[in-house]
Amino acid sequence: MLGESRVAGKTSGTVEMTSLDESPPFAFGSVAVPRATRLGAGLARIARSLPWAVCLITAVAAALRFAEVDDVSANQFYDAAVRSMSLSWHNFFFGAFDPGGILAVDKPPLDLWLQVLSVKLLGWNASAIKLPEALGGTLAVPLLYDAVRRVAGRPAGLASAVALAVMPESVLTSRSDTMDSVMMLLVVGALWLTVRACQTGRHRWVVLAGVSLGLAFNVKLLESLVAAPALLVLYAMGSQVSWRRKLVDLGLAGASLVTVALSWAIAVSLSPGSHPYPVGSTDGTVWNVMFVFNGFGRVSHAPVSTRPGGPGPLRLVQASGWNFDVFFGCALMAAIAIGGAALLLALGRRCKHGAHPNTMARAFAVSLIVWVVVASALFSHVSVLHTRYLEALAPAVAAAIGFGAASLSGLADRRQEPGRPAVLAIALALGGVCAYTFNLPPVTIAWGAVALTIAAVAAALIATSGGGRLGLLTKWLTLTLIIACSVLFPVHESLKLVRAHTNDSLGLATHPAVTEAVLSRYLQPRTTGIRYELAVDEPLALAPMIIHDQRPIFPLTSFHGLPVRSLAQLQTAVGAGEVRYALVGNYTCGPHQRTWASCGPAALWIRNNGIDVSAAAGLTGASKLYLMLPF
Repeated sequence: MLGESRVAGKTSGTVEMTSLDESPPFAFGSVAVPRATRLGAGLARIARSLPWAVCLITAVAAALRFAEVDDVSANQFYDAAVRSMSLSWHNFFFGAFDPGGILAVDKPPLDLWLQVLSVKLLGWNASAIKLPEALGGTLAVPLLYDAVRRVAGRPAGLASAVALAVMPESVLTSRSDTMDSVMMLLVVGALWLTVRACQTGRHRWVVLAGVSLGLAFNVKLLESLVAAPALLVLYAMGSQVSWRRKLVDLGLAGASLVTVALSWAIAVSLSPGSHPYPVGSTDGTVWNVMFVFNGFGRVSHAPVSTRPGGPGPLRLVQASGWNFDVFFGCALMAAIAIGGAALLLALGRRCKHGAHPNTMARAFAVSLIVWVVVASALFSHVSVLHTRYLEALAPAVAAAIGFGAASLSGLADRRQEPGRPAVLAIALALGGVCAYTFNLPPVTIAWGAVALTIAAVAAALIATSGGGRLGLLTKWLTLTLIIACSVLFPVHESLKLVRAHTNDSLGLATHPAVTEAVLSRYLQPRTTGIRYELAVDEPLALAPMIIHDQRPIFPLTSFHGLPVRSLAQLQTAVGAGEVRYALVGNYTCGPHQRTWASCGPAALWIRNNGIDVSAAAGLTGASKLYLMLPF
């Protein structure tokens, strides 16, 4: 019967039927293949299908980001928020800085939610806190590879992945408990989705690109939108749909971006009850801290300076205490030199042969130029620029290096010959000279760069004159040598910062650890049953104690001494027995110190009416501990 048989093979038009009860080995034609052979063939197919090269690059990226990450010093401000947010849903939703939910951090809490989840699953430790950042920086590498591969081919994708994997700035940021690496992953996701939108012409990819960029905004605000003009150019030039359709799609992308980007802020604004006061806000709203304190207020009226590290057009390539040059400038100059040489070479070929480049590749190249130019101009005018902010530009720099290297090696197009050896030599020399003059590395590193440059030029010569498999092999060798020369200095710097456990958190000016320990030991047995552990004039400096004690505090001020609790509110809390101790600075206050946190009305009232118990507590330093008696 049909239900008792199945088709087993087909020979000379005759179909053989075998019983379902029989279990013959797999038959290929008339030859039976053992199970072990079938398993081996399956594994071979998997091995061929997996991009082992990008898996290896990703493993290198993970090693650089996870190695001894628990020894990297912490950003106490955000760690205190993670601790406080893990204590209640109210704190979790608002991104509260302190356990009492009076202050909130200066960013939307999307990244902090991931950190809270991590510590809930893995316990409170440095590795768990940094896990989302290290994962974000690692996963961005294969995602960038695939985005570039879809446009410029596998060689360009691999080269871009290598550049991002070892970029010192990206390694440094991924090892710190700040938010920028997660933001960068979401931006690369938006890039990948935009490429898919161009290739498929479907609405959903455009909408998802806007969603990804909106999520990135909820991690690092306007910094995440640095890539938006480039993605707009990429879709406008790379998509093959009609211009009317493009406008509709871009409108949908913009709507999804705005909806997702503002969703948390709207939800917070409409929530009933008391809201934590965002640190940095001047009016207590999240809108002010998002668009003024962390937005246009940092760019507007920023003075242009010739001081290294200060605002100015050469900021990213000057030697300074910020280390922009060694952590990022070396990769930026390599991208400009290699990508610029590839661009000039492509223009020359077009003028000579009249050949038009691939539409998608051309759009991608233009979008990278827009990305680099817009971001560089913006970062040149930001008043305070931390190294981690450059994560918004890192994917474009890595892609420019990879795209340019593939073009110069002749692998961007199989029909294309490698670039002229003279052009290649000049590009590598420019990138190398700029990188190695930033921070003179060991002589062996410099000589290694010279040797790699000479080898790359020689390989390009062989590839230009050869053909067939030899030509293809030497093209890959040329690409490898170009990338090796470009990343030799970055690899040296990345390994150095990993060994030194360097971080880019910079953090806060907190009280010394001994002060925090003394306060904690003294206050804990004396404030049992009291609502607030203490009132404090500068609550941000008390972050380590918040992490350790997990007790509500009564903050008097926010950032730059801005009052968040009035004298009347403090007096009410003291009278009700909710505050028994207060910590304020012991400074001489005059007309010029009115904005100091320790010179506000509440702090002055504490010093005038409290009992100084600093000596009894064993507290030394500029801050004094006062006992506040109910009245």
